[in-house]
Amino acid sequence: MRISILAGLVLLAGFTTFAEPEIKGTASELAHYLNAVPKTVRITGEAEIRVPAHRAILSLRVVTENKSLQEALRANLEIRGKLADYLKNLGMPAERIQASKFSSTPKFGMFGEKAKSYRVENVMRISVQDEKEFQAATGVVDKWSEVQFDGVEFEYADKEQQKQNAIAKACENAGDRMKIYEEKIGVKLVPATFSEGEVEKRNAGPANYGISKAVGYDRSLSSGASMASESAAEEAISSFGEIVYTAKVSVEYTVQPK
Repeated sequence: MRISILAGLVLLAGFTTFAEPEIKGTASELAHYLNAVPKTVRITGEAEIRVPAHRAILSLRVVTENKSLQEALRANLEIRGKLADYLKNLGMPAERIQASKFSSTPKFGMFGEKAKSYRVENVMRISVQDEKEFQAATGVVDKWSEVQFDGVEFEYADKEQQKQNAIAKACENAGDRMKIYEEKIGVKLVPATFSEGEVEKRNAGPANYGISKAVGYDRSLSSGASMASESAAEEAISSFGEIVYTAKVSVEYTVQPK
């Protein structure tokens, strides 16, 4: 008995019909033909790379208040001097401790035109290079009531290189899976096509313990800025600003007998 297969492709273009050649043969011949048709399999490779911050810029706000503007300025300068000396004694270089310009705000009584006191603020920016230095720098918040945690900014080195590393690791993962399939199924997989997904970046998870003990955060402060500072500090303590790059690649292989 002979089996006839007609594979056609009809294109509605100018009412013209195009057909591929007719394939004929016995059942065994047809089975052999179908077995010889190349088959493909798609394998996905995934990877995750965790990268700590290269360094962090920690902001500490020094706030002093006095009836005299001059005394408020003097007290602010004194606290900043003590803070800088404290950090230097811990081994932090002076060039990584910087103070910004100060700001002063007069406070007036309900009925008087003359200021009853002056509030002076100055933000000190401390460059820290690891979690140990971060802990040391934030310790000053517990040491002086005039010092408040004001936020932290993380900086990362070689971002593009880390993305490439994530992609390379995803390719290795796809290759490892391919070898498993070859070994367990007994076939040979030959790469045919490759597609790369977008590399995604996210922050690592926060710490599991409270921020107040770690950096002396005053939970009586409920402003949005304070809550943002708490979140930033909590992240820094847990992983020093660690970020996670995730990559995914897809490789299509042609299945061939060994």
